[in-house]
Amino acid sequence: MKFLYWNIRRIANSPSRLALKNLILSHHTDFIFIAKPWMAFDRFPYTWLNRLGLKIFSLNTKLNLLPNLWCICASNLDPTVIDSDDQQVSFTLMINNTTTCFYAIYASTSNPNKKNPLGQTEFPSSLF
Repeated sequence: MKFLYWNIRRIANSPSRLALKNLILSHHTDFIFIAKPWMAFDRFPYTWLNRLGLKIFSLNTKLNLLPNLWCICASNLDPTVIDSDDQQVSFTLMINNTTTCFYAIYASTSNPNKKNPLGQTEFPSSLF
């Protein structure tokens, strides 16, 4: 299983999308996490992901703001989102009959008052 996390800053421009596509194709990634895409996901061309065999499975939630973390996976995977907030998305995935837990974190380091990005998320004990 391969993961790619990129603080892309402006996925709307063609050079950024081309660079991302080349990374995805050369590394055969299963999960891609895009930080700071700076665009609404509904304005992103769905066919771009589909042609690469990918799908969006979560966007983090930010009050009255665009999500700053897009969670994308291979079309054949079915992650289950457990929690999402302004700094993280937590999810599980069955791998070889074992539930595996993951956090995708986008945490600003410029604000000293930010909460711990893992502070509120708890995976259900029934998973273990």
